[in-house]
Amino acid sequence: MTGRVATVGAVLFLAVSAALVLSVAGAGASVAAGLPSDSPPGAATDSGDSTPAAVAGSTDSTSVAVTESPVSAAGPDEVDPDGIEIDVVLAEDGSAEWEIQFLVALDDDDGEAAFADLEDDVAEDPDPYVERFADRIDSTVENAAASTGRSMHADGYDVRTERQSLAREYGVLAYSFTWHGFAAVDGDELRAGDAIDRYYLDEDTRLAVSWPEGYELRSVAPEPDDERERTVVWRGSETDFVSGEPRVVVASDGLFSSAALVLGGLAAVGLAVAGIAWWARSRGGAVDSTDDADGSTSSGAAGAEGDERNRTDADSDGEEPPRPDPAEFLSNEERVLGLLEERGGRMKQQRVVQELGWTDAKTSQVVTGLREDGDLESFRIGRENVLVLPGEEREADEADI
Repeated sequence: MTGRVATVGAVLFLAVSAALVLSVAGAGASVAAGLPSDSPPGAATDSGDSTPAAVAGSTDSTSVAVTESPVSAAGPDEVDPDGIEIDVVLAEDGSAEWEIQFLVALDDDDGEAAFADLEDDVAEDPDPYVERFADRIDSTVENAAASTGRSMHADGYDVRTERQSLAREYGVLAYSFTWHGFAAVDGDELRAGDAIDRYYLDEDTRLAVSWPEGYELRSVAPEPDDERERTVVWRGSETDFVSGEPRVVVASDGLFSSAALVLGGLAAVGLAVAGIAWWARSRGGAVDSTDDADGSTSSGAAGAEGDERNRTDADSDGEEPPRPDPAEFLSNEERVLGLLEERGGRMKQQRVVQELGWTDAKTSQVVTGLREDGDLESFRIGRENVLVLPGEEREADEADI
């Protein structure tokens, strides 16, 4: 691994420290991800206590303020991440899928070559990256469990690199893991945020919290900087979390429980009808039909009359049973391709983000997969990334897209 790659990898890993400086409610001490053993000269280091040099205690025992980022302390020759995106996706059992992406703008040949080497390094031997990251997250989760009194643990650690085409070209180093017990489950409610009370967001950091389908937002604090479908977003340049923040409370909208009641009622009616039929047969034909003069049976006539009455009653309601949304059965890839087909085969990537209510990271990941499979192409208009279905003309005025 070249010296340049070591620098990029180390600085991105230092950014984990800046992103994961947590003030856990009631713990009485800050929880911080430490620096890796191969930190560049000049980087902040632990002094032996639980608070790193980059963190200064404030007037009370439970709040902290970050006075200097470990990244900035690495020295003028180091390369800082141009952005950090944190996505937290809640599950019904209170666990959360975390992904932390560190974005580096690939604006010159040196940056491009360094990130290419970093990609190779992570692909060949990801274990050192994963192990150091996991050590720091495990420490964070342990302190959060002590603070909240809730059982917690993390697993499923992974690291990957990718490239994103947004307004600029970025190289991305992404860490992911599952945080079990992250949110409290209270009946049909999920309450999230106490495990990262007063989470520090650097000005270039974005935090997004999403919740499962079938849940609706009950309360959120502070007011999000952006709200999308089942997602709230805060940006460090606009938001500072204080005590009791961030907080997200969502609850089941009751659709599933209502469906269960309906199905249960239908099953009960079915059992009752079956019981009556069995009783009638056991009576030895006491309800046998008799022939009418025209040769038809009275029971048949009654049955026909009953069927007609039922059809008439059903028609009089004027209502049809609800039909499921076809989009619910589509994969993410199918939704993107379908959206492009509806828009004439060309569309800006940021427009896809807005239309589907996804995060930039999720959209980029789906688009990258489609490009690799040959199902999608892209080109640039100015600073915008434009998606094109194979076979479509690339040339287009910006106003046409």
